[in-house]
Amino acid sequence: MSNNYDPQREAEAAMKRAAASEGDDRQKLIQLAVAWHLLARDPRDDRTD
Repeated sequence: MSNNYDPQREAEAAMKRAAASEGDDRQKLIQLAVAWHLLARDPRDDRTD
């Protein structure tokens, strides 16, 4: 089964939707964008060695 999600693209799309919205919807979309951004991060960035 293939995964067609691009987390970086999803994060950018959620931020664009957040910028166009107001109130509670805006906050929810920002949280969604942050979650997608965290998924898109390179796990090698977290290494401290």
